[in-house]
Amino acid sequence: MRLRLQFALLLLALQGVSAQVVDRMVAVVNKRVVLESELDQTARVECLMQGKSLEKLTTTDVSSVLERLIDRSLLDQQIVAGADVDPTPKDVAAQLKELRAQIPDAATDEGWKRLLTSYGLTQSDVEDYLASQLRILRFVDLRFRGLVRIDKAAINSYYEKKFLPELRKRGAAEPPLAEVSGKIEKILVEQGIDDMLNHWLETLRSQAHINKISPPGASVASGAQQ
Repeated sequence: MRLRLQFALLLLALQGVSAQVVDRMVAVVNKRVVLESELDQTARVECLMQGKSLEKLTTTDVSSVLERLIDRSLLDQQIVAGADVDPTPKDVAAQLKELRAQIPDAATDEGWKRLLTSYGLTQSDVEDYLASQLRILRFVDLRFRGLVRIDKAAINSYYEKKFLPELRKRGAAEPPLAEVSGKIEKILVEQGIDDMLNHWLETLRSQAHINKISPPGASVASGAQQ
């Protein structure tokens, strides 16, 4: 009887070990692990947000998702303790509402549930993604917005070289600069933040130890095209 009990416990332990090795590493970023389940979930959420079928997901797409996860990990590692960048449940709920409003099939709760099921997701998966994105966006905004300086010359140049030509292409009315200078300034500030962020990410990547384990995303790429 005792021998049988020991054998049964051994089988349970082996089953536990087997379950633990299912979720494998796809990358290590400065000793921080990116798991295949994280890659899988992120790829599915992004496909849902883009209205893209999982069957049309390519291995190149999955690799691009992994690169974004690496960038996110690098930025996460830069957030110092006590930084006020974590979104509240209310913030996430507002983002989710905005997302659903952009997806026709998500207008009703039943339609939303069917859509989530078709992508192999839960609402919590989407909320986790949105919360992570909000956290990073707030951190980036906090770090760079105060550093961007836009002068009148830059606003005038954008108005003449980009804003007006686009309106003329569409045959739309051309408002005077004074009416749209504020809007143009906001556009240029966002562009400035993006430029600073991209340069910083290049620096972070050059200084980081990044080990990508190939092939990435075997589970999410099960229907992915080569």
